[in-house]
Amino acid sequence: MTISASLAVMVIALMLLPLIYKLVTGRTIPSFFWDNILLYFVIWKLSYIVIHPKLFLDMPMSIVYFHGGSTGKVLGLIFVFLNILMSRNLLEQRRSMEHE
Repeated sequence: MTISASLAVMVIALMLLPLIYKLVTGRTIPSFFWDNILLYFVIWKLSYIVIHPKLFLDMPMSIVYFHGGSTGKVLGLIFVFLNILMSRNLLEQRRSMEHE
């Protein structure tokens, strides 16, 4: 089994990020960050189904080996952006309700 260089760099960065963040700020990374990382990864992997539906239906296990490529990355970023916007709107609504 081979691991691509970009995947290895991503894993190393995700392992180092909490350590560096804690050293700089003295706090742990909020769960909101990890939620968005997971959302990005899931959308990136599952976008293969949307991009190549026939291949997926012919070989369902292909989802384990393949991903959505650049299109999947863009879709992942769009979903993360929308998630951040919705979370900010919910937070603002809660704050405005508390002040009423």
